[in-house]
Amino acid sequence: MSDRTYRNIANDERKAYLLETPDSLVVPYSADPVAQAKRVVAVREQLIDRDLMATDQLLVRNPYDPTSYEYADDALETFVKAKYYHLASIAAHLGASSIKFLKVEIEQDKSDTAGDLKANVKVTKADAKFARTIKNRLEGRFEAATDLAGKPVDVEAARAFMLERRLANDPDVLGLIDLCAAGNPVRTHRVKMNGLRESTRSLKAGLELTTNLGMKLGGGGLFTRAVESISSIEVTTEIVWSKN
Repeated sequence: MSDRTYRNIANDERKAYLLETPDSLVVPYSADPVAQAKRVVAVREQLIDRDLMATDQLLVRNPYDPTSYEYADDALETFVKAKYYHLASIAAHLGASSIKFLKVEIEQDKSDTAGDLKANVKVTKADAKFARTIKNRLEGRFEAATDLAGKPVDVEAARAFMLERRLANDPDVLGLIDLCAAGNPVRTHRVKMNGLRESTRSLKAGLELTTNLGMKLGGGGLFTRAVESISSIEVTTEIVWSKN
């Protein structure tokens, strides 16, 4: 954020509290921060290192890499795709020969910035069309199938990667690892993963911040529309193990 805008927020008694919220961070371009100084300086250095430092932009932290950020309008699709490839990496550690993308399903609702459903507000035809657009864009970004080479099973490596990428709270990932730890009696296994499970909190926090600031921070509005109307994105995959 520009230094001038940051100072205006800090001096506005109606908005100054936003500089201290735990789930979002307002980073001045070069000015000394007046709140959460250590966090602000650390994040600003990360953004500079990744060439992401710009004025009046909304960035969303990658849930699988806390030092990485994405521009808001790219975040939802980027995070869903990242989770798919993290699942592929775990499958590779578990000896799978391939992972195949099958389909994307999107669930919609109308929610406020805190994520609560709005009463008596229905999903419109325009919302449904928007969801189909996101669905088609996601499906166009996935490869039909990925060859994983069928390496020897290494359950501990799979668990370590799961923890590294912060996926330990996903029951589908845990179930896949437990299946292979027990000897894996199957040759194919379908995983229907929630692509937004880990990122929903950050996405909602970003929407809440921009709403409370009363500012349009970069992008073309795709982020706001997606977070307000999409409740989940489920990606169905099929993992295959070669016969011994």
